[in-house]
Amino acid sequence: MMEKRVPIKFKPLYKHWEQNKLNYVFHGGRGGGKSWEIADFILIEGARRKHRILCCREVQDSIKRSVHKLLSDRIVALGLTAFYRVLDTEIRGINGTEIFFSGLLSHTVDSIKSFEGATITWIEEAQSVSGFSLSILVPTVIRTEKPMIIMSLNPKLPSDAVYAEYVVKNRDDTVVVQINYTDNKECPKYMILEAEQMMRDDYDQYEHIWLGRPKEIADGAIYKAEFEQIKRENRICKVPHDPNLPVYTSWDLGILDPTSIWFFQVYGKEVRAIDHYEANNEPLAHYARILDEKKQQYGYQYEKHFAPHDIAARDLSSGVSREQTMANLGYRMNKGARLGVEDRIEATRQFLKNCWFDAENCKHGIRALQNYRREYNDKLDQFKATPVHDWASHSSDAFGEGAININKMTKATESAPPPPPMRQNSWMG
Repeated sequence: MMEKRVPIKFKPLYKHWEQNKLNYVFHGGRGGGKSWEIADFILIEGARRKHRILCCREVQDSIKRSVHKLLSDRIVALGLTAFYRVLDTEIRGINGTEIFFSGLLSHTVDSIKSFEGATITWIEEAQSVSGFSLSILVPTVIRTEKPMIIMSLNPKLPSDAVYAEYVVKNRDDTVVVQINYTDNKECPKYMILEAEQMMRDDYDQYEHIWLGRPKEIADGAIYKAEFEQIKRENRICKVPHDPNLPVYTSWDLGILDPTSIWFFQVYGKEVRAIDHYEANNEPLAHYARILDEKKQQYGYQYEKHFAPHDIAARDLSSGVSREQTMANLGYRMNKGARLGVEDRIEATRQFLKNCWFDAENCKHGIRALQNYRREYNDKLDQFKATPVHDWASHSSDAFGEGAININKMTKATESAPPPPPMRQNSWMG
């Protein structure tokens, strides 16, 4: 193996077995060399002793969307071709070390147990990992002796799960290191020139791309303009439940992925998103129980529940539709129209113009709407028409279901009494 000089900011990785830490978070902008240095550490450590190493990301629909190719290239660069055997979907060392790759989005609490035994876990592109994925991954991979979790990210939004939980918070179990192109002695000259040009032309974009400062709204976000307006008008704030108004819910029903629910109240043209809930791999009885609990705890008086058109489809195993199952649980669902993606997006744009969000209760849902984006085509250097299907899709689709049913929410509120005086003096300011 060739001699390896380790940059000072990456030395904490090599001292893991001497210190009482679990997480190593490397964040920053483009050109910092984070992936190369982490890849080198993994390969060197895997050659020193037997490891089971998991390299994961939120979405991995093919091995090409992983660090498999990066690790393969670094094996050659480090002179480790005689030690590692590169296979189509994994990498194996002659000492028994195995490196495997997976997406997190497709996993459930049960299926993620296949990751048990991982001694090192590398979460790449961690800015895209959802809070739910973290909640089922971390308890699984910390069951080994002296486990190690490495996270690398170019921050997108300050509310991104990894950034909010591991970078912003001061955690005793975490080493946080910021790495930018200015820290990378091997950063190519053309990248430095590109960074300096952007610094002169667009300093805000320079801070985000090259210095890793999070943006409030993701690039390519479908509702970017709407949320910029919402932010200017301070419509993400404290929005209390009004006991004088009925509560409407809108749903996106998942089978092998999350189910999301929004809770709305409407007064005139004003839409108030007062609550939001999302969970994964739970039966419908779980969501009915959530509705019951919110009714008991907060006094929600439900008027209508809006669900996608496919709620009427019968389950192949039971022969009973989810619509009937919810009815049996005490909740009659209103089946939505069969509309295309663009129709739903346009309805949501109009819906957002008059919408206020409770900052705390709707935190995850707001983040999803801000991250709902179109897929980027690297070859054409433009965004595709198709929205990305990831963790942000479910809450966004549920919100869209509310948008296309707004006219069915207003009838019951026409004769409702005006909202309480606290509205003018608090969240409306």
